[in-house]
Amino acid sequence: MKKSYIFILPIVALLFLSGCFKEDEKTQFYGNVDLRTVSLGFRVSGKIKNIYFDEGQTLKKGDTIAKLEDDLYTQSLKSIQAQIKMQKTQIEKLEKGYREEEIEKAQATYDKSVVALNKSRKDYERYLKLSKTKSVSKQTFDDYKFAFENAKAESNYAKSQLKQMKNGYEKEDIASAYAKLESLKAQEKEASIHLKDTKLISPNDGTILTRAHEVGAIVSQGTPIVDMALTNEYWIRSYIGEKYLGLIHPNMKAKVYTDSQPDKAYEARVGFISAQAEFTPKSVQTTELRTQLVYRIRLIVENPDEYIRQGMPVTIEFEDLDEN
Repeated sequence: MKKSYIFILPIVALLFLSGCFKEDEKTQFYGNVDLRTVSLGFRVSGKIKNIYFDEGQTLKKGDTIAKLEDDLYTQSLKSIQAQIKMQKTQIEKLEKGYREEEIEKAQATYDKSVVALNKSRKDYERYLKLSKTKSVSKQTFDDYKFAFENAKAESNYAKSQLKQMKNGYEKEDIASAYAKLESLKAQEKEASIHLKDTKLISPNDGTILTRAHEVGAIVSQGTPIVDMALTNEYWIRSYIGEKYLGLIHPNMKAKVYTDSQPDKAYEARVGFISAQAEFTPKSVQTTELRTQLVYRIRLIVENPDEYIRQGMPVTIEFEDLDEN
C-alpha cells in the first residue's frame, strides 16, 4: 500500500507543474503605433498672408489652414473675364451680320466709285485717241491711264466690300471667334483654380504636427507648409515569424494594449502582411526573433482615442491562434 503512494506523488507533482507552464491560448506580439501623415502645401506660389493654425491644434476637413496674398491672381481672373465679355459681344455682332447703316454706307461708296470710274474711263479714252495723233505728251497720257486703272481698282474693291456686307460675315470668321471664346473660358477656369489654390484647405480631420513657414514667407508651388497627422488613421507596425504566415491573415481580429493603459483593449484587424521577408528590425527585443527573418504586418486600430500616440509601444494579442 505504501508503494502505491510513492508512485502517485510524482505523477501529481508533474501534472501540477505542467498546468503552471501550460501555454496561454492568447499569443502575444509587440509593435509600435504609426500615424498616417501628409505634408500640405499650396499648388501655386506666392507670399503667405495668414496661417490660422499652430502645432498641436486640431483641424476639421475643409478648414482653411493658411492663405496667400491673392491680388495678382484676382487681377488675372478679372482680366480674362473682361476678354470673355468682349469676345461674346464680337460673336453676337458676327452672327447678326453688318448693320443696315454700314451696308448703306458701303453702297454709297460703291456708287461713288462707279461715277469716278466712268469719268476716268472717258478721260482715258479721249487721251488715248489724242496720244495716237501725238496731240498730247506721253507723260500726260500715262497720268490719265494710271488714274483710270486706279479708279477701276477702287471700284472693284468697293463692290467686293458691298457684296461681303450683304452676305454677312464668313462662317470661318464666326467659327474662329467661337474657338477663341472657348480658349478664353479655359483660361478663366485655370485662373479661377489658381485663385482658389491661394487657400490651403485641410483634406481630412487631423492634427498639425509641424509648421514649416511663417506669415510673410515667399513659397514656391508645392513647398510643404504644415505636416498633418490624420485623425482616426492609426495603425500598428509589427513583425511575425514564418511559422505564423498560415495562421495570421488579413482582416483577422486582434486586441492591442498599451503600457499606459494595460487594462484597456483596443480593437484592431490585420490590414496588411508583407510578401517579402526581412531581417528583424533592431526595435524588436525578443531574443527568439532577433536572428530570424520576419514578415512585416500592419494592424488597423478600429477604436482609437486621444491616448494613442505615434511611436507608442503596444502588445498585440491574437485569440485562439493554433500554432500546431
